[in-house]
Amino acid sequence: MITRRRRIGVLIGSATAAYMRNIINGMYQAAADLGIDLVVFAGTQLAYSFTDGDLIEKNHDFMNELTRSHVRENRLEGMIICYGSHAVFMDEDVRKRLLDMYSDVPYILIEEFTDKNNTGYLINDNYNSMRKVVEHMVKYHGYRKFLYVGGRANNREAIERQRALEDVFLENDIVFTDEMMIDGMFVEDCVVEVETLLDRNEKPEAIICANDLMAYAVYRVLKKRGIPIGNPRMISGAIAVTGYDDDIRAVSSDPPLTTVMQDFYYEGYTAVEKILALLRDGIVDSGIVPTVLQKRVSCGCSFGQVHRYAPMNETERTNPEFYAIKVSELMREEILISNVREEIGDKVYDIIYEAVNKDILMYNGLIKETLNSDMVIDQLRRLVDSEYRRYISLNSLIRTYSDYVSSLIRGTSDQRAIEILADILVEGTKYLQNCILNMSDVAGERYERKALQMSLISRNMSLVADEGDEKMYYVALDKMNYCDSSDIYMFLKDKPINYSDGLDAVYKGKLYLVASKTEAEGIMTYSADNRPIVSKERSVLDFASEYGDEKGNRYCLAEIHHGDKLYGVLVSRMDDDDIMYLSLFAHQLALVLSYKFND
Repeated sequence: MITRRRRIGVLIGSATAAYMRNIINGMYQAAADLGIDLVVFAGTQLAYSFTDGDLIEKNHDFMNELTRSHVRENRLEGMIICYGSHAVFMDEDVRKRLLDMYSDVPYILIEEFTDKNNTGYLINDNYNSMRKVVEHMVKYHGYRKFLYVGGRANNREAIERQRALEDVFLENDIVFTDEMMIDGMFVEDCVVEVETLLDRNEKPEAIICANDLMAYAVYRVLKKRGIPIGNPRMISGAIAVTGYDDDIRAVSSDPPLTTVMQDFYYEGYTAVEKILALLRDGIVDSGIVPTVLQKRVSCGCSFGQVHRYAPMNETERTNPEFYAIKVSELMREEILISNVREEIGDKVYDIIYEAVNKDILMYNGLIKETLNSDMVIDQLRRLVDSEYRRYISLNSLIRTYSDYVSSLIRGTSDQRAIEILADILVEGTKYLQNCILNMSDVAGERYERKALQMSLISRNMSLVADEGDEKMYYVALDKMNYCDSSDIYMFLKDKPINYSDGLDAVYKGKLYLVASKTEAEGIMTYSADNRPIVSKERSVLDFASEYGDEKGNRYCLAEIHHGDKLYGVLVSRMDDDDIMYLSLFAHQLALVLSYKFND
């Protein structure tokens, strides 16, 4: 007898946001570790999310009711609701309507507070994290003249970060007026606003940004104007810059960006743990997700000021293995992403220990080989190219590698050894930075290649429209093979639903399976008189589960909608970590269907 695993639903915000993909990856890992089915609802944000139009109530409530119907029909036991689900920068009344629809379902809310029964929340410590940034700039560096690039005015994260900044300024008698700040909307495309901010304020010492994307816009403007980035007390005319998020580009920026690291992977993993605890116990402790202030060159700090690794003491010189164990354990803890299974951590430790132990034996002259940069880069490559790469933060690896080699330099007075170690430090750091940049480039190339294929889906469907629906759906799924190896099921309503028909319209009409792409059977299409129908006895997830559970325990649903019309839903058994392509596929299908039905 097969016992059905628990199924947990997840409402996400933008499927394209990097931080959201990190949250989802943490949830995926937790689902695999804890043996549950995870059902992610993607692609539900609407155009009104970015406007102040009158469509909010109609569209927002309709999409929520639609998702709520999937929760019921697929018998989901609990929900994880991410801030921004169905709407970006939600106003209070919009947020309330969303949560009220799940009042009878246990849920964990991410990035928002809730005090309702049968709920819990996880939230980043925005206020105190920003306080750390501003206090560091004021008390450590002694800056007094600040500009601020903030986020959306009605966004809670933006409000908390700005409140922290203003509180520190008030406590330290620092003058700060509205003319010294702009709303950068949390996007990198705020260059014009940054230009305006600089034009109306003379000779600032520092610019604090509410996230990294806006800090990159500041970088572009300053470099365009020939203004150095760093400590103005040490570099003539320089301006210090800070961000928030520790985006993947932060450590490899020129100069590396001082920022706040939010552990979104940990947040996603912990959300799954908490919803299971809530289902089990009926109550759960909510929590603040910890953050770390990453001090780098852009604020005026220098690398190597804080040493995590002390040079070897006399006992460790006599017994180098003791030092190798200590260093390897610390490295493992620093470079692993959160909540990695213990056996994975042990494998990473073994790779690190083998390298460090050999380094220390050569360093102490206990073996005849000479330590050099090529040898150390090979050691780093074995770690970076290992099957455990996905569990390692390269940004953290750069920092811990630098501190480790610096400790060896500080532990010797031999000038030749110092020169060799300095070369090892420089070349190893350059190798790791190149790894980060190359991974970003590879990811970009992969995205561009797949995006090109995605753009051809609607064209290919249109070219064969005269050959019938089955041919259209076949060429669409065939093109998706280039972008996503996951099993995909395409369900359409017998006729489109109009949002203006009200919430009851969600439950009207019949939903049919019209096509599928699976590893087991390839691409399958169904004629109009032979399409399997979705029913109470056989939900869309039941169709996606028919080949057993060995493929994984995560699903994704993306609504097929365009304008005011809903056409159906895509369901995927996710092989890939990135759900973005399913959302893009849904948009392509909806575009063609809107022409087909003359919308």
